[in-house]
Amino acid sequence: MNIYQQMIIEDTKCTPEIAVELEEIMRNDISHSTLDWQTRKQFRKGSKEAKEMYDFMNSPAGKDYMDELEKEYGL
Repeated sequence: MNIYQQMIIEDTKCTPEIAVELEEIMRNDISHSTLDWQTRKQFRKGSKEAKEMYDFMNSPAGKDYMDELEKEYGL
């Protein structure tokens, strides 16, 4: 587990497995960048946003939304 994942766990109280996914969401969908330039406050906000996105994507409504996108874009 890296330092980013440790901070994500501290910020969101998630499991180590989910922290790996949240780190990827933070890099690819929230920051669109590396994470090393962020202040602790920015990082904490990003980790919480990533957790909200993760929770939605794994909810029934989020899964339905993803299914619709896949149908619409032929994924």
